Amino acid sequence: MDPFLAGLPLFKGVPPQTLAELSRRFLLRRHRRREVVFEEGGSPGAVFLLKSGLVKAVKFSPKSEPFTLDVIVPGRLFGMIAVLDRKPYPVSAVTIQDSEVYHIPASAFDELVGRFPAFSREVFRSMGGHLRHSHDMRSLSKEPAENRIAHVLCVLGAQLGRELRLRREDVAEMAGTTPETAIRTLVEFRRRKLITTGWKRITLLDLAALDKIAGRGHTR
Repeated sequence: MDPFLAGLPLFKGVPPQTLAELSRRFLLRRHRRREVVFEEGGSPGAVFLLKSGLVKAVKFSPKSEPFTLDVIVPGRLFGMIAVLDRKPYPVSAVTIQDSEVYHIPASAFDELVGRFPAFSREVFRSMGGHLRHSHDMRSLSKEPAENRIAHVLCVLGAQLGRELRLRREDVAEMAGTTPETAIRTLVEFRRRKLITTGWKRITLLDLAALDKIAGRGHTR
């Protein structure tokens, strides 16, 4: 069994032998950057667990304009709402970076939910986080790009730490802005000593200041 699975809080209430047996039904797939993991309106045949990389949950407007509702980091489930209520996926999931994703068949997910209350609690906690982030992103949708970018950095910093392996284009996608705007904003944040940047790397120096710009409470 993959040690990654055994070490996740998500599975702490599942006996190791049971998890090892069930995980044989999981399919680990590698998805290239900007690859669709599942599409809005698709049949919910699986739940997904991110092992590495980043994935965004996207809703498309009637004009086919994408809007990012959530950013999924390693260790998080996604796509479970559709499987739980037996309705089509309400959003699309698209990779931001090259990513490794576990595809968990709906039957295996249902078995875990039905047999292990601790697993169910972790699922509902994850769903609550998704709804909270979606609400935050919707609330910020009309705010300036600077606020949205600061929000994205705060959210990622709270989950991944201050050292983020990101490209500026990744930040633009998550914040729903252009690469040019993201670059200008990150340069300004760097000038104000809020961050430092390097090759595919952003280091968060002043989370409190970024949190103030975002107008949200994300620092820990």
